[in-house]
Amino acid sequence: MQSLGALRHFDYNMPGAYAYEQAIETIRRLGLGMVAVKQQYRRAVFNIVARNQDDHVKNISFLMNRSGQWRLAPAYDVAYAYNPSGDWTGQHQMSLAGKRDSFERDDLLRFATTAGLKRRMAGAIIDEVTSAVAEWPRFAAEAGVPPADIRRISKAHRLELKSVS
Repeated sequence: MQSLGALRHFDYNMPGAYAYEQAIETIRRLGLGMVAVKQQYRRAVFNIVARNQDDHVKNISFLMNRSGQWRLAPAYDVAYAYNPSGDWTGQHQMSLAGKRDSFERDDLLRFATTAGLKRRMAGAIIDEVTSAVAEWPRFAAEAGVPPADIRRISKAHRLELKSVS
């Protein structure tokens, strides 16, 4: 297993120095195809919507099999990480469409274009992810998360990125 940071010699201690677009570029360089591109797009959208702002270059990884073929590693370290006054989680560690905060739906769609995804597919992914994240309060309550934490975290989710249709 090698992280995006290791493969590209990126220093994860440099917030904002690297972008999700570079992750897509790496997927292309490794010849992983559109299935991996689409999966990485979905993961980026999730991180933006659910406020996993600890989304640095050591949290995207690749696995090589014995034949030397690469694939995108399963997602890991995927958790709510947002502290508006925090040095590390006040903004996203990686940029998307040139931004680390204040995202709009158009930013996610612009990133999709860069990734080579059709706008309709990208919109569907954004809507699927925001719908899933919107269910978080129910899952959190079932898991016994204190109501105050459920409210605080729910308020931070970027559910407004879902289409208004």
